[in-house]
Amino acid sequence: MLSAIASLSIVNAGGDIVPAENVSTDTEEVVKEWQNEFQLYGLAVWIQGDMVLGRLPSSSLDITPHDIFSNLKFGAMVHYEGQYTNGWGLWLDYAFMNLGFDVKDGLFVKDTAGYYQGIMEAFVKYRVPLEKGFIDYYGGIRWWHNDIDNSLIIGSITDDRSRVIDWYDPVIGARWTYPFNDQWSTMLRADIGGFSIGTASDFTAALELGALYNIDTDWQLKMSFKSLWVDYEEGTPGQKDHFVYDTVNFGPIVGITYKF
Repeated sequence: MLSAIASLSIVNAGGDIVPAENVSTDTEEVVKEWQNEFQLYGLAVWIQGDMVLGRLPSSSLDITPHDIFSNLKFGAMVHYEGQYTNGWGLWLDYAFMNLGFDVKDGLFVKDTAGYYQGIMEAFVKYRVPLEKGFIDYYGGIRWWHNDIDNSLIIGSITDDRSRVIDWYDPVIGARWTYPFNDQWSTMLRADIGGFSIGTASDFTAALELGALYNIDTDWQLKMSFKSLWVDYEEGTPGQKDHFVYDTVNFGPIVGITYKF
């Protein structure tokens, strides 16, 4: 009777009773609610365009990677993304460089210049899966920070032209990622912003095309080319508070990403 009851119990339970030592305790099958990526990257950047500072005439900018690396004091470029299982995610990116120049140094004249540029992006994104790959739609703020340290000393007279200029641009955009196989993918990103809203720029836009290589499940290599435009103006023409920054930053990017 006991044997029959035990057999009937197993049938009613669907035959799922197994010895305790065979029960799987593998936690790797648990789906993570958040997928995170942290990236360090480098950009060999060209800066071209026009800049006006105060009462000075417009200056044409043509700054090469050699100019930047020759006068670089410090710089860093970091990127973070967090992706939740419901499709929503976060995007944070900060890149800055601190440059120092000796423009002219003579017996009675000394002209020095320092330049700090920082660009931070803080976006909310939403991922839409495709039959192959996915599209991330994003929107948020691109913050520009420019610290210009410039002084002209002629004998005992000093003309200080230093300025700190900040502005925030609303930005909307999308990024398409398409995998060719388990290791290689391509990525295309484009956004636009500014729109002269408040103290924002008249126009800003970014365009990036690149390739992604999965080294393993945790590490990924990124290679791309990026262009970033901005057209910003504040103050009154001909006055000390006038500032114009109408430029494009462009160049190749190489980055290493850790996924966790």
